[in-house]
Amino acid sequence: MKSATPADLRRLQARSLGFVLIRCGQLFNDRGLAQVNTEVGRPMLREAHTRLIPHLQTPDGIRVTTLAQKLRVTKQAVQQLVADMVELGVVRIAPDPDDARARRVVLTALGLAAMMDGTNKLLDIERTVAARLGKRETKQLHELLSDLLVVLEEPA
Repeated sequence: MKSATPADLRRLQARSLGFVLIRCGQLFNDRGLAQVNTEVGRPMLREAHTRLIPHLQTPDGIRVTTLAQKLRVTKQAVQQLVADMVELGVVRIAPDPDDARARRVVLTALGLAAMMDGTNKLLDIERTVAARLGKRETKQLHELLSDLLVVLEEPA
C-alpha cells in the first residue's frame, strides 16, 4: 500500500462534508471569540467555554454530571470550565431541587446578555460572509445547515 502524502490528505478532506463543516465551524468560532475578547480587552472566553453554551439555555439549568456526559468529558473537566464561568459571572451554581447532592449550572442575566452579544457578533461575521458569497446563497446555506442540524440532533 502506497504511503499517504499531505496532498492526499487535503484531497480527501476536501471531499468530506464533515471536515468542511468542522473547519468552517472552527473558523467561525475563532472569529467570534476574537471579536468578543477584543471588545473586552483581554482573553476572557475560550473555545472550551463555547462547548458548554448550547447546553446552558434551559431555565432550570443543567446538572454538572449531565453536562459532562453530553460533552463526553470528565466531571472534573466540566467543573473547571464552570468555575471559570462562575468567576466571569455568566453562570451560577444552584442546588438541584430533585437531588440534594447534585448541583445545577444556571445561566445568569449577565450570561444571557453575553450570549446575545456573542450571537450578534456571529451575525456580523455572517454579514461579511454574505457580502462574499451573496445574500441568497448565504440564506440557502443557512436553511440547509438548519435542516442538517435537526437531522444531527436526532438520537443516533
